[in-house]
Order: sequence, then C-alpha cells, then structure tokens
Amino acid sequence: MKTKCRFYLLLAVLVFFPLSPSMAQKASGQVPAPSEFLKIEVGADRQLADYHQIASYFKALAAASSRLEIEILGKTTLGEEMFMAVISSEENLRNKAKYKEIARKLADPRGLSQDQVSALASEGKSIFLLTCNIHSSEIGSSQMAMEWAYKLVTAQDPETERRLNDVIVLLVPSLNPDGQIMITEWYRKYLGTKYEGGPMPYLYHHYAGHDNNRDWYMLTQIETKNVNQTVYHDWFPQFWLDEHQMGYYGPRIYVPPNADPVAKLVNPLVHRGNNLVGADMGWRLEEAGKSGVIYNYSFDAYWPGGTRNTGWWKYMYGVLTEVASARIATPMQIAPTELEGGAKGLIQYDQQINFPNPWPGGT
Repeated sequence: MKTKCRFYLLLAVLVFFPLSPSMAQKASGQVPAPSEFLKIEVGADRQLADYHQIASYFKALAAASSRLEIEILGKTTLGEEMFMAVISSEENLRNKAKYKEIARKLADPRGLSQDQVSALASEGKSIFLLTCNIHSSEIGSSQMAMEWAYKLVTAQDPETERRLNDVIVLLVPSLNPDGQIMITEWYRKYLGTKYEGGPMPYLYHHYAGHDNNRDWYMLTQIETKNVNQTVYHDWFPQFWLDEHQMGYYGPRIYVPPNADPVAKLVNPLVHRGNNLVGADMGWRLEEAGKSGVIYNYSFDAYWPGGTRNTGWWKYMYGVLTEVASARIATPMQIAPTELEGGAKGLIQYDQQINFPNPWPGGT
C-alpha cells in the first residue's frame, strides 16, 4: 500500500515543479494574460497587483477556461473573500467529487483491504496544494500565482495535457489577503520617495502579525481554519508546497533536505520523500543556471506549528521553499562583500556541500 501511494504522491511534485518551457506557449485570445488583463507588467520592478486585482483575474480565467474553477474558502478576519483555484483537465474537474472521495479514503484507509487501496490509488489523481504569501511582505508568490495559472490553462502541448490529466492542482494565491492588500497599499503610497520599499510599521495580520504561520496546530485564526477545513476535511492533498521569502544578504533559494532537528514521530518515508523532492528541485534549478541554491540550512524538520509541517503527521509530503527578498518590489544592488552566512548550515558565506554554487552578488 505504502509503495503504491507514495508513487502517486511523488508524481504531483515531480511533474509540476518546475514547469517545462513548453508551458509558456502563447495563449489564445479568449484567455487574457495577467499583464494584458490588469494593464500592468506583472512581476516587473515596482509593479504589484493587489489581492482584489488578483481575484478579478482568477475570476476571468475561470470564466474563460474549462481547466480552472474557483472555490471560496471563507471570509478573512477583515472580511475579504479567501479563494482557491482548482486547476486540472476538464474531465477531472467534472469528476472532482469522485477524486476528493478517493483522496479521503486513501488519507484514512482503515477498514480497506490492500486490493481496495491499490485500486483507489490507481483510479485516483494526485492532488497538489500550493499556498502563497502567508507572510504578506513576502509578496512575490501572490504575483507568480497568476502567471502560473495562466500557463497551465492555456498550454496545448501533449506533456502539459498529460500532467493536467494526472494531477489536480489546488492553488491559493494568498493565505493572508488582508495583509496582501495592506502591503500593496503601503508600497504604492511611498513609491518614488526615499521610503520606497521600506517596512510597513503596523501588523499585516490583525491579530497574529508575522506569526500567522504559527497557528496550524492551534487553529485560533479564521484564515487558518478556512484552509484547514479545505486541506484536512474536503480535499486531502498528498503534497503541500508553501512558498516563502527570506532575507536579502544570504542564499538566493532554499529547498529541502531540511536542517536538523527532526520530528521523530513523523514517518521516515515522509522525511525521505520531502528530501527527494527537494533534491530534484535543486537539480533542476542548477540545470537552469540558478546560483545560490541551498539545502540543509536554517529551516528544520522538527517544528510542528507551521503551515505545511502539520501535514507530516498525517502522512502528507510538505515542502517549504524560500527565496531571497527584494525591498518588496524594489530591486536591490548587493555587493559580494555584503553577502553573509551566520545561520545554521551556513556559518560563513562560502561554497560547501549544501551550497555548491554560491550567488556572487548583483541585482
């Protein structure tokens, strides 16, 4: 049972991260690209789409494409509407209730025979959850979500169609819509002044501030409850990728394997799977010429309170990625002499086995 199920769980990651270049094919005129729809260059320096714009774009995608549907997760603390995009083949979306039920049974197979579990694993689809922007100043992934969704729903190449047939993607553009709006408004207010890109001097979550990703074992906040209901009661994904940003002056990209200590009550196959996925990410990033990729650094495999970590105790793969920040959306020039280590796994900023290709500095 474990071998068969683990194959399906790994499939979600290995086929979807990163996307193949063929996904960037030009879309038909019926489905607008994010920049075309919003009249801004998404991802450009000093350009940000706020949560209302992001939501409007996903609604346009859902209206234009049979590969994407929107599910409302609930209201936020300040009354915004949290949503999730469900992306897959048209046939899978028509039968999503069936695949949710299969995932539910596989998540708790007690009472099922080995043959029944194997049949469900063969019939089901891999369900891959990607969450973005829980820390609202870590704004990049909320912008990326629009571009990735656009590429998935418009690509016509056979490989992408095969992936969409095998996998159902659950994409949450922001886990903290209230804060995403605050950060965007703050950034726009001081754009072009000496305060451009500076830190916002008030909490971007009404109650929890930056610690809104520490709530996943207590469930005190409405946003956490909304997502918890979706993950552990409705969809039962087998893999969860949570995208974050880290500081300016260290490595550029963090992927697993995670640092010690390790959560000893987690099934070792979960840790092995997370490590395998992270190693594949690092390989592909290196192939693409991305320097500054590190693993076994700073972020441990123990802490039980984080977003994707809670899935480990439920036999779900859960991976954290971190990328170096800019000043919100304003670029920075970093000299080689400014680069530093000082964290677990990289005491001195230099080449080592978990950091084989250091970033040399630049913009």
